[in-house]
Amino acid sequence: MPILASILCAVVVSTPPLMGGGAGGVVASATEHLPAHATGHILVKLASGVRASRTSRGEWKFSASKAALRTIESSSIRALKNIGASHIAPALVQAPAHAALANSLGLDRWVIVTIPERSDAQRCVGSMLALRGLVETAEVDGVGSTALTPNDTDFWFQYALQNTGQTISGQAGIVNADIGATEAWDLTTGNDMVIAVLDSGVDPHPEIASRLLPGYNFPDNTTNTTDECSHGTHVAGIIAAKGNNGVGVAGLAWNARILPGVVVNGCTGFESDAAEGVIWAIDQGSRLINMSLQYYTGTTLLHDAVIYAANQGGIVVAASGNNGSGTVAYPARWDETIAVAATDNRDARAAFSNYGATVDLAAPGVGIWSTISTSGYTQKNGTSQAVPHVTGTIALMRTVNPTITLAEVRAILTATAFDIAPVGVDQWTGAGRINAGAAVAAAMPTYDIADFNHDGIVNAQDLTIFLQSWGACVDCDSCAADLDGNCIVDSPDLTVLLSHWNG
Repeated sequence: MPILASILCAVVVSTPPLMGGGAGGVVASATEHLPAHATGHILVKLASGVRASRTSRGEWKFSASKAALRTIESSSIRALKNIGASHIAPALVQAPAHAALANSLGLDRWVIVTIPERSDAQRCVGSMLALRGLVETAEVDGVGSTALTPNDTDFWFQYALQNTGQTISGQAGIVNADIGATEAWDLTTGNDMVIAVLDSGVDPHPEIASRLLPGYNFPDNTTNTTDECSHGTHVAGIIAAKGNNGVGVAGLAWNARILPGVVVNGCTGFESDAAEGVIWAIDQGSRLINMSLQYYTGTTLLHDAVIYAANQGGIVVAASGNNGSGTVAYPARWDETIAVAATDNRDARAAFSNYGATVDLAAPGVGIWSTISTSGYTQKNGTSQAVPHVTGTIALMRTVNPTITLAEVRAILTATAFDIAPVGVDQWTGAGRINAGAAVAAAMPTYDIADFNHDGIVNAQDLTIFLQSWGACVDCDSCAADLDGNCIVDSPDLTVLLSHWNG
């Protein structure tokens, strides 16, 4: 079958993602997360009996041993030329010791096709997949790295984010008894989403001041959101202290904006103020709310406010409470929230942490170092400190997948949590200690190149979208239906779409 594949892998214009700050949209800006795959080459598994070779004019082609396939070798010449293939070499430099097994798996048929740097590798893959008969499969070459460790001077003290066995408050930790923050940061350090902190107020500490939004004080009915209890600033720092800035601590979501809602007067307050704070936060546009608070009446008003938030896509993360009892505090006790218990630097449940059947999971809450006042740092204990570790993780999950729902977030968090004693889901720590790295990775959506509406299947709806794009592309670089990359949506693209049909 003739293949029309021209300029399929147009050069990507944006800067390759590395590290750093900045505000973003759906996915953090180019400097906020690592590239998902290599842009300078793709992986191609040749069909049995096919090899890469050069023509007399030096052009690359895929040569077939079967006579029936030789008539389409010219298609491979055009396709390889159009994607800018400059070199083809075996993917495995050293042959596997167990040759028979390797060959049965087709490992000997994998080649690396070198393409121009910063090309659109995913679209180049589509071009190779169109060479049916010559190519068995093709894929991008994934890129990873060693886990990022920020240069914040106090990061060594943040065992919750990276536990190397350091001693906290006289207790030696267990290596890796942490939430895997560095692994999560390899995927994203977050965007500028708004996170509501309903608490005692948040001071303009340098780690968060530039991202501190105007808030409201509900007990006093003012706009004064100064921290009244040396609590909310500590919580906010765990969520969003600027990471990799050479000073202090690193929060989970380095670029998030904090919306402070004061719902206590000093260190105590009414559920009615908390209820008003939840509704206000949602109405202000926040869809992620941190409630490091414990109430034990559980008024219908507060519950209705939480339901109000959930029905608008809001996620409320709440503390199980600090009484060491089997009574989970409100609002954590309600199904519409994510209830968080506390652990220490040895993955043991904190003695003060409330427990019960409604606990979803746990996070470090003992000896947590974070921001306080307008310039300082201090250590605090409590389920209040465990909650923002979960909130920050959800912020990263929603950075890579902004449409993820409460149910999906809960399912991912519990499925990826690290099980700690006792074995299995239990009333003490729920599914276990949160694993931010695994949770963010699991939240990242993957879509088939022909799944235009990103609903997970290629079906008639995608065909409808495809047909609406039929003809010459207005912009060749953003013409999703142009599956063979010749800047025209036509019958060869339809052939590719139908080959991906699964709905």
